[in-house]
Amino acid sequence: MRDKACVIKYENGIASVIPLLSDTCINCNSPTCAKRGTPFQASNPQNFNLKSGDVVKIEAPASIQIAQGFFSLLLPILAAVAGYFLAEPVANLCGVEVTEAMRAAGVLILLIIATGVIFILSKTWLKLSKPQVTSVIHSNDLNLSAGCPL
Repeated sequence: MRDKACVIKYENGIASVIPLLSDTCINCNSPTCAKRGTPFQASNPQNFNLKSGDVVKIEAPASIQIAQGFFSLLLPILAAVAGYFLAEPVANLCGVEVTEAMRAAGVLILLIIATGVIFILSKTWLKLSKPQVTSVIHSNDLNLSAGCPL
């Protein structure tokens, strides 16, 4: 995630920001889309002197981006491969000959399990970190809350 946002309030190292509308958001129907102006909080690890009305660049921490990439891309691929190869030992345990349908079922079952794991992690562990303010694009030197180009 790399976006521009407008600071609406800044206290104790946490900035309340509103995402700024971009061209890619025009046809978005998401309830958290930038054109809806849903405020959220971002941390300020570099201790910028933020004021209401500043336009800032925000990013998700690199560790969270790596974890999201792993869980959303690699985990399902690894689960599908494991499901394909685990079908044979499971069929042997049941005393039947492995078929392509069993391999396909193994792939689907482990993909469903991986999807469940990803869903649970995305609602818990991967949401623990706030986005971070990485730079100030435009400083509102007059400290006017109407300085945001919304």
